[in-house]
Formats: sequence, C-alpha cells, structure tokens
Amino acid sequence: MDWLRRPALFPGRLTSAVAGADAPASQSLETLALRAWAERQLDSRQAMAWADAVLEGLPSMGLPASGAQLLSARMALVRAEIHLQQLRLDEAQQGVLAARALFAACNDDCGLADACWLDHLLANDRGDTQGLRRALLEALDCAERAAEPERQLFLQTVLARSDMFRDAEQARQDWAGRLPESIEGLSPMCAAALADFLGVREGLLSHYSASAAWFERGFELAQASGQLRRAMALASNLGYTFTSASDYARAIDWLQRGLELARGAGWPGSIGLCLAQTGEAMRRVGQVQAARELLQECLDTLAGHPDNRTLLLALSYLGQVELDCGHAPESLAIFETLVQRALQVGSSDLRLDGELGRARCLLRLQRLVEAQAAAQGAQDLARQLQQQTLQVELLWLQAAIARSAAAPPAEVLEGLLSASRLAAVIEGYRPPPALLEETAEALAAAGRHQEAYASARQAAQVRKDSLSDEAAKRAAALQLHHQIEALAAEREHLRRLAEAESARARALEDAQQVLSHLSRVGQEITAELVAERVFDSLERHVHAMLHVACMAIYLLDEAGTQLHCAFGVEEGQPFVDPPVPVDAPHSYCARCVRERCSFVLGVDEQPHEGSQVPGTSQMLSVMFAPLMISERVVGVMTVQSPRAAAYGQREELIFSSLCAYAAIALDNARAYQRLSELQRHLMAQEKLAALGAMVAGVAHELNTPIGNSLLVSSALLSDARDFEGRVAREALRRSDWQQHATRAREGLEVIERCMDTAAALVRSFKQVAVDRSAEQRRRYELLELCQQCHQSLGLMLRRAGVLLDIAVPAGLLLHGYPGALSQVLVILINNAVTHAFEGREEGRLRMEAQLNGPHQVLLSLRDDGAGMSPAVLKRVFEPFFTTKFGQGGSGLGLAICLNIVETLLGGRIRVSSEPGKGSCFTLELPLIAP
Repeated sequence: MDWLRRPALFPGRLTSAVAGADAPASQSLETLALRAWAERQLDSRQAMAWADAVLEGLPSMGLPASGAQLLSARMALVRAEIHLQQLRLDEAQQGVLAARALFAACNDDCGLADACWLDHLLANDRGDTQGLRRALLEALDCAERAAEPERQLFLQTVLARSDMFRDAEQARQDWAGRLPESIEGLSPMCAAALADFLGVREGLLSHYSASAAWFERGFELAQASGQLRRAMALASNLGYTFTSASDYARAIDWLQRGLELARGAGWPGSIGLCLAQTGEAMRRVGQVQAARELLQECLDTLAGHPDNRTLLLALSYLGQVELDCGHAPESLAIFETLVQRALQVGSSDLRLDGELGRARCLLRLQRLVEAQAAAQGAQDLARQLQQQTLQVELLWLQAAIARSAAAPPAEVLEGLLSASRLAAVIEGYRPPPALLEETAEALAAAGRHQEAYASARQAAQVRKDSLSDEAAKRAAALQLHHQIEALAAEREHLRRLAEAESARARALEDAQQVLSHLSRVGQEITAELVAERVFDSLERHVHAMLHVACMAIYLLDEAGTQLHCAFGVEEGQPFVDPPVPVDAPHSYCARCVRERCSFVLGVDEQPHEGSQVPGTSQMLSVMFAPLMISERVVGVMTVQSPRAAAYGQREELIFSSLCAYAAIALDNARAYQRLSELQRHLMAQEKLAALGAMVAGVAHELNTPIGNSLLVSSALLSDARDFEGRVAREALRRSDWQQHATRAREGLEVIERCMDTAAALVRSFKQVAVDRSAEQRRRYELLELCQQCHQSLGLMLRRAGVLLDIAVPAGLLLHGYPGALSQVLVILINNAVTHAFEGREEGRLRMEAQLNGPHQVLLSLRDDGAGMSPAVLKRVFEPFFTTKFGQGGSGLGLAICLNIVETLLGGRIRVSSEPGKGSCFTLELPLIAP
C-alpha cells in the first residue's frame, strides 16, 4: 500500500504487469484500489464498482488504522469524482468533504491537494469562479507542503489557464517565466495540462495555428494520461479555434470527436456540452436541421438536471436556431423558459441572452410594446454586467422596434446614433456594416448629408475590412490546414518510427528474456549429474518454451556406430525407438551425426516417411540437432509438432540452446557415472586396506598369547614324556608326583590365560568386522568401541612409535552404527600416523569425548604432529585430494569420513590445524543416529 502516500494524480491505464493478468474478480483488493484510482476517468463505471468492492472488503484487509483511513479517503475521492461526472454534484461534494476529513486526520497533504483539486472542478461545474480559484490556491498550498513538484506544476498550469479567462493580459504578465515553454521532459499528466494552457494563451492572441497545434498535442497527452475530461475540453477548444479560423469542416470534425469521447464515457454533463457546442457550430454553417437535432438531444440528455448551465446554454442556441428558421413563436417560448431558469440559478449572462432573444422574437411577432419592454430590461442588465457589445445590439434593436412602431424619425435616428457612438468607443470592436448603413440612411432622411456620407463611407470601409479579414481568415485557415496536415504527417512518421523502435525494443526485450530464461534453464540442466534427471528437466523446459508433441534423445554408443534412444515421449507416453545406425540413409538423426548440422522441417521440406518412428503420429513440424561438445558428437535431440510451421527463428534459437545445454549435461552425467564407479572401487580398496591394517594388527596381537601357549604346551609335553619314562624305570615318591602336578597346573593356567586373551581379541575383531559389513543399528558404549579400535591398530601404532591416549568417560552410550564409527576412527588414526608424524620416531595421539548438551557428544582425535597449511586445510575433505600423490595415497580417506559422519551417523566433522602445532578432528555426533 505504499502507493497510497504519493499516488500520481493521473497515472493512466495500468499495464498488465502492474494490474495483473487475472480477471478483476480474482485480483487483490489492493490491485482493485490502484486500478480504481488510475482509471476513474477512463472507465468510470468499472472504477466505481472497484471502489465499492474495496470499501466493502476494507475490514478484511488487515491494514493498520492509518492505512485503512488513507485507502478509504482515496476511494471516497474516486466515488466523488465519478458522481461529479454524472452531475450528482451534492453527492460529489459530500464525498470530497469526507475525503478531506480523512486526509487531514492522517496529515496527508498530498491527499488534501487532490481533494482541493476535485473541489475546483465542483466549483467550475456550479459556475462559482471565486470558489474555483480559492480551491486551486488551497490545492497548491497543500502540494507545496507535501513537497510534490509534479503536482505543483500541474496545479499551476490549471490555475494559469483559469486566470487567462478572467483577464488574459494580466494573466500573461502574472505567469510570465513561471511555467515552462516546452513540454519536453514532462510527465504526460503535466505535459497535457501545459499544452492546454499554451493553446489557450495563443488562441486568445488569435494565433490560431499555434493554438491548434498545442491543443492537438494536449489532446493526445490527455488521453494517454487518463485525463478524459480534459481531452473532451480540448476537442471542444479545437472546434472553437477552427471556427474562429473559418475552418468549419475541421471545427465540426473535432467537436464530433469530443462528442464521441463523451458518449463513450457516458457522462451526461460532457455529452450535453459537446452536443450544445456542435449544434451551435452547425447553426453557424447553416445546417439548421442538424443543429436542431443536436440541441434537442442535449436538452433530453440533461432533462434530469434543469439547473445545469449547459442545458441553459443549449436553450439559448436552440432559440436562435428557431429564430433563424423564422419560427418566432417557438423561439419566443424557448427564450422565455431560458429567462425563467436563468433567474432561478442566478446566471445573469444567460438571462441576458434570453432577454435579448425575447425582444427579437417579439419584434418578429410585431408585439412591439412587449418587445420594447424586453429590450429595455435587457439593456439595463447589459449595463449592469458591462456587456458593451450587447448594449450596441440592444440599442440597434430598440431603434428597429421604434421604426416598426412608426415612431418619429428623430427617435429612430437617435437610437441608431447611440448604437454607432457606443460601437466606436469599444476597443477592438468593429461595428456591424448594416448598423452604419442604416444610420447613414436615417441621417440622409434627416437632411444631415455630410454625416450620412461619413457613415456610409465608414460602412463601406468596415465591409471592405470585414471582407479582407474574411479572406485573410480563409487564407490563414488554408495555411493552418496545411500546417496541421504537415504536423499530422510528421506525427504519423514519428509514430511509425516510435512503433518500429518499440517493436524493436520489444523484440530485444523478448530476446533478452528468452536468453535470461535459457541461462537459468541451462544452469538447472547442467547441474544435474544423473541422465534420467537431465531428461526430466529437458522435457519440462522444452514443453514450457516450445510447442512439442513428441520429443526424443538419442545417445551415440562408445563405438560411434549406432544411436540408441535413451529417452522418448509423445503426448506424455514413453516410446522406445530401435537403434539407428549412423550410416542410415533416411534417418535425420544419423544425418545430424554425419553432417554435424541441424534440420528444421515443415516449411520448405516435409519430414521423410522413412524417418517416422514406428508407432508415433505424423508430425508437420520437426527439428533435429546434434548434441555436441566442441567437435565431438554425444547424441541427437529432436522435437516435433503436429502444427504446420510451428518452428521459426526464435524457436530454433531456443532449441539450439537447449541442445547445447543437454550435450554438456549428458556428457557430465557420463563422466560422473564413470567417476562414481571409480570412486566406489577406490572406496572398496580403502575399506580393504583399513581392514587389512586391522587384521595385521590383530594377527600380531594373537601371536603373543598363541606363541606363549605353544611354548608352555611344548614344555609340558616334554615334562610329561620325562615323567612317563621315570614312572617306567623306577618307583616315584609322593613328592615327585606332587611336583609334576604343580608344573602341569601352572603350565595349563598359563595356556588358559593366553587362550582367554586370544579369544577376547577374536571376539573384538569379529564384532568390528560384523559392524562394518552389516552396518547394524545397536546400542554401544563409546569407550569400548575406542578401546577395540586401539587394540586392532596396536601393532601399527607401536611400530610407528605413536602413543594413543583414550580419555573417554565410561558409560557413555550411543545408539547407531558402531561399525561405521569405528571405520571413521581407524581412517583418522591411520591418516594421523601417515601424515602427522612423518620424519619423526615418535608421536602422541589423544582421543577425548564429552557430552555437548542432552542429545550430542563431541569426540575428538588430536595429534601433536606437523599440522596443515591453510591451503591443505581448505581442501582436506575433497575427494582425491592427497599430499601423498604417487606414494599410495588415494585421497579418499577423509572424504569417506565426511560422507559417513554426515549421512549415516547424522553428525558433523570439522578440523582445526596450524603448521607445527598439530591437528584436531572433532566429530559432533547425535546420541541417537537418524
């Protein structure tokens, strides 16, 4: 909800990436709120529905209080603005007040600025010019406090445009240098507002060409930024500008474009205004029937809003249409209705139009007394409103009424002279030639020939000037038409260039996205080291990026003579293709291997019938590509589709990239398979070597008790033979028998002790051997296991001059795999004897254990040997890393330890070492293995 604090006033229609590709019903409430705000003018009906849905679901969004208030305020503004466009002004006012209260409670000056901006639109639609300016000044103040330069510029241009209609010269002085003179670098919202202002400024100076160019640019930008109301106003301004330039065709064209926009939006106020202005333009070009229909439609559209200013304006235009058609009674009824309603709403200027129209109609109907009263009332109102041009028309009209009433010629002349004198003093006003000619005739009839001549000459000059001006206007209109056509052609050229550049950018972006995606896919595929997983990954990504019904991968055998189908699937069902000889003439797979190139079939060449895999469907688009590592072919991959022309340049790029990744991955899988077999072989050798060392040690340990037993048994046998001879030769005394029995008993006791020792060694060896082979889970005592390992390696340790101290507390029980742990300890002890004490005649090892919490034991083996350098320490657990390369070391011992400890025993192994200070391997083992 970060956008709530500083949302763009007119962000325009949201892209699918922002709004989400899902249907609005499935979008989040936050997304609906954002869309309601952004598209409130572009699609007001939908925006209202979204705003209602957000307000209804607000309690379930889990927002903090301030966030809920801000969201509620924004949705209130959306609803208020839509009510304004629907001419529900009271509801709009209530919505603005509610939003302002919520924004004020949250200290949100940005929101207050937007609420004041909407307040100025309300004041405009109510005809409250003072309220309009007051609201804009307050909005500017809020935008300044909010440090929102873009909103400040937007509101400044709106205020400057409003000031131009109040006093154009003063506004030009006040705003000189305060606003940019170019829209370059501005956001579409600000650029549209600035173009509108610049168009008004140039139009009031009668620079119609420049004004129209700015209005057209502003129209495009207003539509792009979502300012539909401004776009309608700009279309109307373009109609007025072209009318002023006497280019009525283009004027009507723009007015109709504005009307189409208004009809599409469904805003009655905008529809009515466009209808009224188009109807008036039609009247001026003599299309009275079309004008009448448009104005009547305007009245019907606004029938439910009798106080609307546009409805009163349409009444004024329609009354003039009926008067032009000679329908004075109908026109009189319309103007009388206009006067009554103008009085009700307090619209003095439209009341003046109504009174003037009534007077003209009454004159046509020869109701002269009423006509004179209406004209005098209108004259008084014109003086009050300081409408001097209308005063001229009314004085002229009063003179016509007096003539029709057969008033004295002097009275008629005085009325005409009053109108002429007033017209002469109005700055920039050109009196109507007909008025001057009537004045000349009246003067001549009164015998004032010199004045009559001067008035006639002035009338001729004014008519000449008018004709010259009309010709100039037509020339200017033609020039403007050519300029606009040139600008339109230039814009079309630029648009096409922009479209081409946009298409190129989209193509580059698409290619970049494809390459980026392919890079991620390649990382995933090449990370696999098992062929089956490579096939699964390829199938998944191929289906995601290409239209594929059938896919197959063929691998070249070791001899390089046949291709074997390692993977094949069609419509989710696996298939197996028989081996393909590399020299097969009609096989595209074989051709890929022989020619080292790809084949894309289906556009210019249909797949050969002989290439069809038995049991598979006929395909219309096929791609084959060799799987190559440098110049070496690993195999062939094919994808096929039943669609015609399914594979173009983009698909070829994707397929070739996938084939490159597949070749690398499958070659890696082969190498990994061979490496795994070699590693298993070496690990078996390592285990046998450790077992051999243990057997040698056990054999040495058995030699002592067995040798002693043999020696004692030999002595006993020799003694028994001697005693037997003595028995045969002589009589023995009791003491001789006792001595013989004692020697026999002592010898047998020695033999018994030696055999017990041997039996214990055999039991220990048997237990270790069984544990290693079977990997049985059982409960065991750590001290006993360590002692058994010590016994099995005793000979090796003594020969190396290494003393092993065991400091493991008794009674420390573990449940797991004692054979695996004993293998780890044997490898670690062997590793220490081999590397730690090189070049020394003696060394010391210490095995320690202690509990590390209630569920873990720490078992460490420390030596006082040479230690390891940081470079060796970093790689000590890597497979095949050894400092005894070529001297019988495989480099797998510590890798095996790491694997056993972390997988089978569920623990960790770490090592610390410094050169010259020995090394310490520490095992963190759970008391109960996983």
